[in-house]
Amino acid sequence: MITWPFDLTVYAGLLVLYFGHAWLARGAPDAERKHTLYFLAGLVTLWVALETPIDTISDHYLDSVHMLQHVLLGFVAPPLMLLGLSPGMVARVVRVPGLRAITEPVQAQVIAAAVMIAWHLPPLYEATLYSEPLHVVEHLTFIGAGLVLFWPMLEATSAHARWRMSPGAKLVYMLLATLPQDGVALPLIFSRVPFYEFYTHAPRLIAGLTALIDQTVAGAVLMTVGKLTMAVAALAVFFRWFGAERRTDIESPVGVPPGARRAP
Repeated sequence: MITWPFDLTVYAGLLVLYFGHAWLARGAPDAERKHTLYFLAGLVTLWVALETPIDTISDHYLDSVHMLQHVLLGFVAPPLMLLGLSPGMVARVVRVPGLRAITEPVQAQVIAAAVMIAWHLPPLYEATLYSEPLHVVEHLTFIGAGLVLFWPMLEATSAHARWRMSPGAKLVYMLLATLPQDGVALPLIFSRVPFYEFYTHAPRLIAGLTALIDQTVAGAVLMTVGKLTMAVAALAVFFRWFGAERRTDIESPVGVPPGARRAP
């Protein structure tokens, strides 16, 4: 039976995040309305993933919807939440011990890859479907890994990093970030046997949608929707980079290196 879940801990967590963001914004003079809107969009995405029939269907019926839930938690909500932070707000957040260390580009890639691959290994994936506390931990790590992964990509959040990537390096970073997704998605798409026994016994919501077809769709969802978020981020970086180069060319006269002072 498909129902709308109601988990008080989810609503409590969303409220804590909302008021925490409001508290940060009060102490940051550069906080703008757009930051609140971005952060709210991230919270709404978390709510859609956890407190709508997406959660019920993923827990009891379809692996493909379960994968959609993971994509929403790990690749859609985190960048929206980070876009909700102004530079002044980030300056306060980075005081959290250990945060700078895990948000450096290399560490962020390793953490995100480990979370993506580990939780989709059949033993752990199956375990979360039978243990609600473990399932909650899985969801929290997906959100956390998503925040860590996208942190070095954005201007405001990466400003305090020891290694600030150039636009070109960011594009390479984003390409590398899709590889763990592919490492999970491709076996799901091309396997001729179901990996997750739980879904072989789950009731069929749609006639003809076998466990194997459902698994193939799950892999396609991870590959397409996951890459779509990276593509949007990559386009934003590219066009900002292109725009900056274009402005430099316009402002610099022919034969004068960029940054050189013009003669009075």
